[in-house]
Amino acid sequence: MRSLLLFDGLGGTNDHLITGLRELRARPENAAFFHAVYRALDESVDYLGPGAAPTGWPLEKWLGGVEPPPLDSVAAGVCVHVHQLCLLQRPDAGGDVVAALGHSIGLQAAVVAGVRARRLDEFLALAVTSVKLVAVSLVRARQAVPDRGTDPDLAAGYRRGRGAAPGPMASVTGMRRDELTALLADSADVALGLANAPTAHVVSGPTADLLALRARHADAFDRPGVTWAFLPNTIPFHSPALADVPARVRADLDFIGPAPTPDRLALPVYAGDGPRDLRHADDLVDEYLTQVFVRPIDWEPAVRHAVADAAAAQVLDCGPGAGARRFTRECLRAGDRAVRVESFRHLRPAG
Repeated sequence: MRSLLLFDGLGGTNDHLITGLRELRARPENAAFFHAVYRALDESVDYLGPGAAPTGWPLEKWLGGVEPPPLDSVAAGVCVHVHQLCLLQRPDAGGDVVAALGHSIGLQAAVVAGVRARRLDEFLALAVTSVKLVAVSLVRARQAVPDRGTDPDLAAGYRRGRGAAPGPMASVTGMRRDELTALLADSADVALGLANAPTAHVVSGPTADLLALRARHADAFDRPGVTWAFLPNTIPFHSPALADVPARVRADLDFIGPAPTPDRLALPVYAGDGPRDLRHADDLVDEYLTQVFVRPIDWEPAVRHAVADAAAAQVLDCGPGAGARRFTRECLRAGDRAVRVESFRHLRPAG
């Protein structure tokens, strides 16, 4: 069955991320992969310095049983990417894979999947570069948006007890895109970061500005059928606030190492910001940096184009969260072709 691999972003991350990584690490066939990942993270910490990575990423200790602190977007993003890469070690896994698609930071795993590295040494070299790219770019994004603080009255006025505390990204469900866009017109620093489904969106920007937006339009956000929920993210992904991140990371590319070019993609890898096949892109690193940190995601046209263009009969969700799978099902519900959306982990590798 023709399968499209789907990779989730940070929005779908759940509380079982470290548990899932521990299970993967415990398998003997994954030993070489995790040793390569630990080395890549140690080298990244040394390169970035204590100011940029004050606590490092002691992933080996966390997977060995030490309980990590609550994961910020840097640590969570690294863990999501490592989890996704671990599933890609066998190029025959998933059967007849014909394309890949990544939601937000999942795009980088989709690029690795698209290369279809056949030898283990080739895959591990690609994984090391990819982990360094993700780790360094997340740190540069965090550096680009220092915490400006929030108005105590606005923070106190926000009704807590409904999930994450106020942060730089918030989910808005039950509201059409045109209405939400109109509400954002008077908020210069808040952007529509993700259009995940017809009535499921994410807004990004400084926490203080998000709180002010919500207070200013409380009647719209508090009405029945509409839900506002801050996400646990600590970085405002898909936001003009991160416009400088691509240039910052380009200065780090000598350390990160050679990344695959579009001509190395053996499979179509589709963009998340619109209906595009990245085999025709100019630069895959630039696509990752701009799609994840700066450009808004427009998921419905992206996923419907990917499925139709690849003639995929099923979408195999590589997780680790369920967000991308849920949005994909919703966006395909109105499509002309019946497409199955299944979990990758429930399938056995071919061979």
